[in-house]
Amino acid sequence: MKDDNKLRELYQKVMEGTASPDEEALVARWLDQLKIDDEMDEQTVDEWQGRSMADLRKAITPPVAARSRTSRLIWTSSAAAVLLCFLTWWLASPHKPGEPAVAPEVIYATHSTIGGQRKLLTLADGSRVWLGNASSIRYPKDFQHGKRELFLEGQAFFEVKPDKNKPFWVHANGLDIKVLGTSFNVKSYGDETMQTVTVATGKVSVNPAQDGQEWMLEKGEQVIYHSADKTGIKQMADLSVALSWKNGVLIFRNEPLEEIAEQLERWYGVSIEITSPSIANKQLSLSIKDEPLQRVLKMLSLAGDFRVEIRGSRVTICK
Repeated sequence: MKDDNKLRELYQKVMEGTASPDEEALVARWLDQLKIDDEMDEQTVDEWQGRSMADLRKAITPPVAARSRTSRLIWTSSAAAVLLCFLTWWLASPHKPGEPAVAPEVIYATHSTIGGQRKLLTLADGSRVWLGNASSIRYPKDFQHGKRELFLEGQAFFEVKPDKNKPFWVHANGLDIKVLGTSFNVKSYGDETMQTVTVATGKVSVNPAQDGQEWMLEKGEQVIYHSADKTGIKQMADLSVALSWKNGVLIFRNEPLEEIAEQLERWYGVSIEITSPSIANKQLSLSIKDEPLQRVLKMLSLAGDFRVEIRGSRVTICK
């Protein structure tokens, strides 16, 4: 800032023809010491150094014998023109030579859902995201720097627009998922130790952060990763089950009551407590769409032989 002000003052003096020999010499020395920024265009630097700096030095330090009134006016106009060109470049530059480059500010968009709520989002590149219950996602409003990057907490289905020059990354509680153009589902809630990535179309790579493992998944495949012991299992997936939630359908096939209860909590926005440990692992099957919670719990209680008590948004399951 001080350099900017000094240049403006010297420029004004040059324009007015009042710059002293010391001030002229100061500008010449300043130009000699100027460090050109590494990120400047090389052609611009060459032209600047080869023409502007030489002309400015010559204009600033004219031969003593030439300093008649007429010569002084010619020198003043020449120096002013060259210095004006330099000032225009200097003051318009996003960052000054010798100063560290300042990265453009990235503006993020954040979307979240509560229990019982889902959202469909369209990203700047045309990709679409189905955001599941009790989930949140954060991403730049405009993708930059040769990649598309999102941060997920919860569950989402992605339909990614192909772009080989901008890989699509999803970061979800320690899992890094990379694609170029495909559709896939990620389930990664912070309060669960099991994370699941399922591919509907295309190909996806899954890497636990700082783990060294990697799984390449194609259509119909999924990886189930356990963050507690850092182990993962790659297997074929039943896409009709794994992706049904996107269409408003919940399908349970031989799943423990405890896991069913967790999904119902998010789906309906309630709290479910199982007070009898003996039934927590009871495996049940059920398919529901647009069913009220009371009816769903009634069907489960008949199939699992347990009792259900509902008080507002709190549900208690017991033997």
